Amino acid sequence: MLRFHPSFALASALMFVTSALAVETIEQDPKFIPVAQHLQSDFGLSLKLAQVDDTVFAKNHVVSPLKPEHLDHALQILTWMEAELKRYPAGFVKKHSPKNLVLANAYISKTAKGAAQTYSPTLIAEKVSDSILVTVPATMTPSIEVLGRGYLHQILFTNLLDNVKDADSPIHLAHWKTLESDDSKLETIPSQNLVKSSNRREGLYKILWDAWEFNELIAIAKTDPKAKQRMDLIKGLMTSLDPQFDEAFWTALAVVPEDQRTICLNDLTDTQSNAKIKADPEIQSDISKLEKQWGFKVLWEPGSPAPPMPVKVRLEYSYFTDKKFTDFKAFMRMCREQLEIYPEPITRQLNVKNLYMLDTFNFRGSGVAGQGMSWLPQVSFAYGLRSFDPAKVLSMDFLRRTIHHEVLHLMDRAFSKEGGPIYGSNWDSLNQEGFHYKIGSPGALNSPSQLRFFKDNTKWQGFAEPYGMNIATDDRATLYGRMMTAHLADEGRGDQPFLGKLKTDPILKAKTDRLTAFFQSLQQELAIQKPNPWSSRLEGVLGAEK
Repeated sequence: MLRFHPSFALASALMFVTSALAVETIEQDPKFIPVAQHLQSDFGLSLKLAQVDDTVFAKNHVVSPLKPEHLDHALQILTWMEAELKRYPAGFVKKHSPKNLVLANAYISKTAKGAAQTYSPTLIAEKVSDSILVTVPATMTPSIEVLGRGYLHQILFTNLLDNVKDADSPIHLAHWKTLESDDSKLETIPSQNLVKSSNRREGLYKILWDAWEFNELIAIAKTDPKAKQRMDLIKGLMTSLDPQFDEAFWTALAVVPEDQRTICLNDLTDTQSNAKIKADPEIQSDISKLEKQWGFKVLWEPGSPAPPMPVKVRLEYSYFTDKKFTDFKAFMRMCREQLEIYPEPITRQLNVKNLYMLDTFNFRGSGVAGQGMSWLPQVSFAYGLRSFDPAKVLSMDFLRRTIHHEVLHLMDRAFSKEGGPIYGSNWDSLNQEGFHYKIGSPGALNSPSQLRFFKDNTKWQGFAEPYGMNIATDDRATLYGRMMTAHLADEGRGDQPFLGKLKTDPILKAKTDRLTAFFQSLQQELAIQKPNPWSSRLEGVLGAEK
């Protein structure tokens, strides 16, 4: 017969009493009551609190009951859970979801090996009680919501799969396993992980509710028929359960919400973060000169608008503060020196609306040094200087080339016409026979990444930089950036690798001549008077290589 020390029994009794009192305190809280009522009326979900002596939940888990001081954390979690549930068609959750949400600070499985620790966010399907066990952590972090939203959809779908008993069903696990994709063929780790997740039924369903991952999987499915089959099977199952899961519904899921699409990283509550930049006469003089000559607005202060990006592109950005005063001042001076050489007939015709001077500039998951937004009705361009270091020669040279690179994109769009020197096949035909740019050419569609494509195509002549192999417009922009900065590079010693390549690479020389012919015709068309600083730069590089 087991005997317990009296103090142990007393401690256990006190723990049960404390747990019951905590539950009662939370359930009677005026903030908790309306949330519980909404979940019940809108989704048919009963909101409950687990206790240490629950006959169902404590059977398989060591339960740490929710504490009253963590009620705000629970309400925060329930708020985004409710937002995710509202994305489902009307009545679907009531009909197909578990009936209970049971909150606790932690659920630790009794069958876990070793010193198992709880982690957050945790959502556990408890089939016996028709419940979802929800962990409400003592400490909230930004990742909890991001991860938790996906886990909620995954749990809901797991509940649906429990009802798929027919072995002949295409969604049955045995058939599903025959449709797994080989993730090893993908170059990037994020893409590999995405495909691995999509090889699981619950994983793919979770992906469909994240617009970023959904769009990436759609792109992968264009060349991976098994991935497309898996997506179609999931969609088909959901449509069979509720016809409201139609094509319009799936299309809407792939649209990125605005609040997730554009993220400003500045602390906008710090209104004095740019006082030093604003008060510096040299910086403000450089900005004023550029604005007067080009007619655009230089946007540089925190709180300025975000640069406009395509709808399905995630953007993270920040403007400069005094923390990078020296870097900003150096780049503004260099930017003014490079952009002021352009003749007024060109700047007037380009009709640029804004120049965005950004610190962090990340979109499509990568840091960007420059972007010409030529798709806009009134074009703009932007520079991202996160990695800019004015003390390093290579950094200065790179950003100087980038300034002109983006200008060329705008000029290409504005002035290159059908039949012109650089238009279409008149440019493409200069490449060696058999070469195809990565974007827009049949021979390059299956390349998994730009980096791999560049490495696999080092044999081709005619490129100022590997990035020029991406697309014809980047080919011209990289070459133009080199041409416009050839004498300024390496602290005035000149861009010797580029100048030397002009002497040995006949295709690169032919492209340089063709680009020069384009600008000569442009000068005639716009009646640009010579000499001028811009045309002198162009002619100078040709003279240097002879």
